[in-house]
Amino acid sequence: MSQIFSYVKYSEASFPMTGQYTALLLITSVIWVLLWFGYRQNKINDEIKKKEKDERIKAKVQRRKKLESLYPIRKKTV
Repeated sequence: MSQIFSYVKYSEASFPMTGQYTALLLITSVIWVLLWFGYRQNKINDEIKKKEKDERIKAKVQRRKKLESLYPIRKKTV
């Protein structure tokens, strides 16, 4: 079993954090924050639109009920 993994050479991992990587990390972080703000704002706008739609539907139903109460339906007698 040790012969299968004998080609693996272990070394110390080093990752130099140069200015380019720092800038890339900063830009990526800013993009993620902006995307999160956009998502949050879109969610808020969707909730507002849904509330307005529900209010319009409720008002429409109330107007229809008022009209129906003013003009009752006559029952046909046969």
